[in-house]
Amino acid sequence: MTKSLFRVLTLALVLGLATPLAAQESPTAKAETAEAQVGQPPQAQQQADPAFDREATKLAGQIKAILAGSDVTAGKVGIHAVDVATGQVLHSQGADEPMNPASNMKLITSAAALDKFGPQYTFGTKLMAKEVDDGTIKGSLYVKGNGEAFLLHEDVLDWAGQLRQKGIEKIEGDIVIDDTAFNAAYLPPGFEQKNEDASYRSPIGAVSVNFNAVTAIVEPAGKAGEKPEVRMYPPNEHVEIVNQATTYEGRRRRIGVKSVPTEEGTKLVITGKIGTQASPYRSRRKRIDNPPAFAGSVLANSLEMVGIAFDGEVKTGQAPDGADVVVSHNSQPLSYVVLAMNKWSNNFMAEQVMRTLGGDDQTASTWDAARQEATAFLKKAGIDTSTVTIHNGSGLYDGNLVSPKQFVQLLRYMSSHKWAPEYMTSLAVAGVDGTLERRMTGEQTTANVRGKTGTLNEVSALSGYLRTESGRLVAFSVLFNDPPKRAWRYRPVQDRIVEAIAGFDE
Repeated sequence: MTKSLFRVLTLALVLGLATPLAAQESPTAKAETAEAQVGQPPQAQQQADPAFDREATKLAGQIKAILAGSDVTAGKVGIHAVDVATGQVLHSQGADEPMNPASNMKLITSAAALDKFGPQYTFGTKLMAKEVDDGTIKGSLYVKGNGEAFLLHEDVLDWAGQLRQKGIEKIEGDIVIDDTAFNAAYLPPGFEQKNEDASYRSPIGAVSVNFNAVTAIVEPAGKAGEKPEVRMYPPNEHVEIVNQATTYEGRRRRIGVKSVPTEEGTKLVITGKIGTQASPYRSRRKRIDNPPAFAGSVLANSLEMVGIAFDGEVKTGQAPDGADVVVSHNSQPLSYVVLAMNKWSNNFMAEQVMRTLGGDDQTASTWDAARQEATAFLKKAGIDTSTVTIHNGSGLYDGNLVSPKQFVQLLRYMSSHKWAPEYMTSLAVAGVDGTLERRMTGEQTTANVRGKTGTLNEVSALSGYLRTESGRLVAFSVLFNDPPKRAWRYRPVQDRIVEAIAGFDE
């Protein structure tokens, strides 16, 4: 998807889909009311309401029946659903238990970022040089970034085009990537737990291109027995292609693509066979291992494409004082970033955004500082963080611990936050888009449930907002940990629980 199309689609979402939940909110759900209620015990908030109590008892029976029809209770089950405006608890069980939230962690990451920076915030990347003379950059071209999460190949091509339009025809020195805005450690915490080559486990960096991932395109050779043609997107010389595949006479294809870390970076190993009459094969995105080297190589290739001569090396280093900015780039606003991150649960974007929390223009970000900033935000939201563990920003693998009740407290706080529309719009809409496009497609839940999903082998998570049959805006969290089968198999159970909550009609 091009960025221009993404802008149009996002604007449609902001103007259209944000309205049902936010605009109908009860007038009593003002910021001061929600902040005063968050963190209070339910008993202090609920008053005698026979109709509500009858419906809550009915809901408890429905949820009990749903769980009884599944073996998910062999693991941990946590459920919490609360009226956002009044604090009345519709249902709660196992809600205080800290659990692995998987990608529900992105709810914390995106909320903390919006709170600190605001939705209009943009990330910047600058191309700098000490001296430009007669179409030549004398010395090196420096690329300095501060952690943009949505920097694409087309942006790098645009940089090269701008340089060419400014009359630059040659770079005498090297390409130097200044990624000092992040202090070391490209691999986010917890990502070392498994050695997977998928892009959801990509490293991060202050200068990162194309989600630090590549796609292989494999096309058959003209004759059987020959090696197929392999191309990469984005094109670069950093990732080494090891082509072990063959072309055979036929129409089918069976191609394997694996990225393997090396001392220098990454190699992409292509195996299998493809028929002479088969259509091209396009792999899923595969992670790279050295973000600055990869970014510099993509830039070098882009310079060549527009006719700028460059025969230097790609290095890391710090832009010198006094260097002039020759090209300046600003990212999409943060609101676009968190929308893409949450709707499609992009781990790379979440880790980039989390990392930016820990630094500023004068101080390089560290993981510890970023996690401390996120924890401080939760405290600001009135949440007791003594049982919260923030290990990384995406929720990948083990290490994070958050309870269903704490997620609901966060959701209530954000429902009356000044950036509530941007936050709520960032969530997937049941039956409409993102990771909920094909879930909860019934009349009562389609376009009514906004949520963040989370899935690991042993975790299925779903938290968000919905409006009940009686018109209540409800924040809910349904977490399953350690079920007897792969956790994704229990998504229908979660969906039925959320559907039952949506049917609350006192």
